[in-house]
Amino acid sequence: MQMDYDQERTYFRGHCIEYDTVDMFQMMVDLALEPRSVLAANVARAKNHKTHDLYKHLAKYDPFADTQESLLRTAYGYKTLGMPRLGLHGNIDYLDARVLQKFIMDNITPKKCLIVASGVRNHREYVDLVKERLGELLTVPEHQYTREKSEYIGGETRSWTESPNTNITLGFESVAWTDPDVAAFHVANTILGSATAFSSGGPGKGMYCRAVTNLMQQYDFVDSASSINSHFTDSGIFGIQLEGPGSHSAELMSVALEELNRLKEPIDDVELARAKNILKMNVLMAMERQDERLEEIARNFQTFGNLTFHQYCDRIDAVTSQQINNAMRKCLSGKPSLVVSGGAINLVPGITDVSKQLN
Repeated sequence: MQMDYDQERTYFRGHCIEYDTVDMFQMMVDLALEPRSVLAANVARAKNHKTHDLYKHLAKYDPFADTQESLLRTAYGYKTLGMPRLGLHGNIDYLDARVLQKFIMDNITPKKCLIVASGVRNHREYVDLVKERLGELLTVPEHQYTREKSEYIGGETRSWTESPNTNITLGFESVAWTDPDVAAFHVANTILGSATAFSSGGPGKGMYCRAVTNLMQQYDFVDSASSINSHFTDSGIFGIQLEGPGSHSAELMSVALEELNRLKEPIDDVELARAKNILKMNVLMAMERQDERLEEIARNFQTFGNLTFHQYCDRIDAVTSQQINNAMRKCLSGKPSLVVSGGAINLVPGITDVSKQLN
């Protein structure tokens, strides 16, 4: 049994032998929908404190561990998508049983739930089980709570860390999941790819992405380079992340902007076809296992309202160089979100210079 969550949704997953299906489902419903007791809230609060302590301890060994979260906070502010996934450490002591109960009544409600299962022999029996366990809850009036729509603001964050390296993360608002250009952003993300100086794996892994050919192989001061691509229900973020010696901070920014600008230029047919094939392979490999396919079905239905995962490969094949160029021009003309951390953060140009160079 596992519970997981991202910026927008919560997931409860259970795995069991067929004989235990009913008990497993009962337990999952109890975990998700039962109001929390004072004792459970206190235990959870203590564990959450320890999670934050562990995170802070591990951050000493990886000064750039929270770069992704800093980017979202810079892009959306201290609300909606910009809030940290673990929550604010200072808020934990205010999360008592009453607050948790209100959160459950607002967010984890029968009408907002989607229940999927695989490997169930008798579909009718399972539907009856769900109705029997959740049916009576529908008589309770639901809280008409709706999540606040995210608003992209952009900006700049610089944080000094005790490191000889500089990490530059530059992002721009892209599109939501339901936008027609989503496939174009995924292909562009694959074209840029990712590369690190100490890469594990066999020869040829990611060899042809631009992070390797245009950045790692051309510039000795690039220690790692990777594309950033995230989509949400009402927004998205696309960009690039580079890391290298602090003495070359300005050059790192320069080559990052150069690489983003190249996505506005026509893309060679061979490179485009290769990126599409890699992306399709990644998509299909990510759905190899039964439980992964089931999760994809659930996420897919909650995002689009119907099942579209069988169209993924066709949508990737339909992407053209022109579509990527147009999507990038529109994306890169917006306000940047810049996160700089490391030892020489003052050498990196600001977002005003970034906008000038890109437009």
